[in-house]
Amino acid sequence: MKNKIYSNNITLIRHNILLFCVLFSYSFLSAQSYYTPKRIDSLITSNEKPNDWSLEKNIDFLTNVYRESEKLHYEKGMYRCLIQISNWYMMKAQYKKALPYFEKIENLTLNNPDNLKYKIMALQSKSFAFTNLGLYDDAHVAIDESIRQANMISDSETKFKLLGSGFDLKSALYIELKMPQDSVLFYLKKSAAQYKQIKNTSERTNLLNAAYINISTSFFNAKKLDSAMYYSRKAINSKQLSKEAKSPVFQTLAQIYREKNNWDSAFYYYKQAEAISAKLGNPLDLKSIYQTLTEMYDRSGDKENALLYAKKYSHLSDSLNIINKQSAAIANKNIKEDLQEKNASQQKRLYKIIVSIIVMLIFISLLLLYIFRNYDKEKKSQKEKKSIIEEKTKELEKLQSKMNDSFDEVVALAKNNDSAFLGRFKEVYPDFCNKLQQVYPDILNSELTFCAYLKLNFSTKEIATYTFTAIKSVQNRKNRLRKRLNIPSDEDIYIWIDKL
Repeated sequence: MKNKIYSNNITLIRHNILLFCVLFSYSFLSAQSYYTPKRIDSLITSNEKPNDWSLEKNIDFLTNVYRESEKLHYEKGMYRCLIQISNWYMMKAQYKKALPYFEKIENLTLNNPDNLKYKIMALQSKSFAFTNLGLYDDAHVAIDESIRQANMISDSETKFKLLGSGFDLKSALYIELKMPQDSVLFYLKKSAAQYKQIKNTSERTNLLNAAYINISTSFFNAKKLDSAMYYSRKAINSKQLSKEAKSPVFQTLAQIYREKNNWDSAFYYYKQAEAISAKLGNPLDLKSIYQTLTEMYDRSGDKENALLYAKKYSHLSDSLNIINKQSAAIANKNIKEDLQEKNASQQKRLYKIIVSIIVMLIFISLLLLYIFRNYDKEKKSQKEKKSIIEEKTKELEKLQSKMNDSFDEVVALAKNNDSAFLGRFKEVYPDFCNKLQQVYPDILNSELTFCAYLKLNFSTKEIATYTFTAIKSVQNRKNRLRKRLNIPSDEDIYIWIDKL
């Protein structure tokens, strides 16, 4: 009897062990197979939609998905995670925190050419961050590189989207640099032309709406209120206009009505923009809206609301300053951590470096021996070169001084519409005039004078003011000059003239 009970217990134990092994194996395999490329794509896509999570929770979620993508060597997942993390920081105007993620994307290995678009997207987002941080030269380099790489994309739909976005960012940078509005509009229209070629109706409409919003803003800055109103209405009447896009349209409409002294409509659209920006948590838009509403309420005599919005503006400005300081602290911490990692790596390579240094010292010793033998000869040569450079520098300084005075004189003659302007311009810019007359021998003096205004980078409005003509007449002259000089329609006339 005891043996039977013992046998039954042994059998039961074996069954339990077997069951445990099966369950453990199933759990292990399930954990291993939970993250797949398809699952990762689904998780990233779900995070692209608005949710109730905090910024930190979104970043933590995406960081975890990035690590799983890295384990699977899933390149697309890694790119998409980093893009999405940077997007969350950009949306909250925390540009400094987004920059390290752009660098990570640039440094990622590109095994699949289809993922080139993510590198281009990172370049364009980085240029936007640089523009907002006031690093305009860096922004220009990033935009130009993104346009160059976008032209390498084989998929036409993706290519049109990225090129359109690149030209749009170029126009935004030109606005920050206070370039002529004609140049800004030139790139905005190039952006819209790219978007119009997209076959997907929904995507084309969304991108064109964004282009129309920017064109409207540019027309407003050029004080062309009717044109600005036309493009704003064109965007606002679209059924596909997103909430994110409605805020800038409402702000532009509010500004237009404010310029037209229609204060009721201006207040109405600013309030609409405020509600959307507050819901989306867009601090930069809110800051601008609060400042404008403070001024408007103050001018209208509503001191109570003016004080209310002044407090909102002050509180938001303080919050943004704190965020920027925190971003700088985090950036410094990351730099220190990177340095520590580099130091650890350098210690492992110490022996190899020592050997390399010994070889280098031997080489340097031989080189120094050769240099000392030729020292006297080289010293005399350097003195002669230094003397020549000093003389040339003095000549250049004198020439530069004369050129500055001459430029101021030519500009003054142009502004006064002086008859002596063309003659003096030819003296100051002989190469430009001679080149123009060589290429186009039959060019008229009036056309040469107009080219001179363009060479001096005067805008359409400035030319019209100084020559006492209508803006439309100046624009027509530009168009005729394009045909006359065979200037390509897709090239900025100011850039063409300057290159000549």
